[in-house]
Amino acid sequence: MNNKILVSVAAAACMVAAAARATPAPVASCATTDIVPIALSCVGFISGNLLSNNGGDITAQTNALATLGLTWDGNFSGDEKVSVGGSHTLNFSTLLTGISYIGIHFGGGVGGPGNATAFYKLDAGAGLDTITLNYNASSDAVLYSISPVRGVPEPASWAMMICGFFGLGATLRRARRVQDAAA
Repeated sequence: MNNKILVSVAAAACMVAAAARATPAPVASCATTDIVPIALSCVGFISGNLLSNNGGDITAQTNALATLGLTWDGNFSGDEKVSVGGSHTLNFSTLLTGISYIGIHFGGGVGGPGNATAFYKLDAGAGLDTITLNYNASSDAVLYSISPVRGVPEPASWAMMICGFFGLGATLRRARRVQDAAA
């Protein structure tokens, strides 16, 4: 009986320890002003470089992005990853538009938050070429998602829509006249 209790307690302790390792510890708190343009929200700084394909890092990225409102599938194949190499300027080859989600790892260099990763949600508007980082020691960055900017329809589209409404109105009016004449 005592052995069963000891085994149960040991198993529970192992599960708690494994869960603690699966969630990286925050090093410091990020701020929306860490980048320019100012982010809408951020999650981090989480200890270590989480911008990789290993299982624990994928889970940490998925959880951080979910906190920001993005459902990420954990697949890097459609995401752009760039090496920043200590620069204060982050430039993805993809033009950022609308609501965009990025992750940035900062190394342990002087003037940075320490070896940590932060995730940001920002509004890139109609198109953004560069993001300025307010920390030193930048390492890698990932662009997870951008949303297309929905523009105003062109005048020709408006004209087609208005003509369609007139056509529909004329058809309904004619159908009513035919129905009244038959009655």
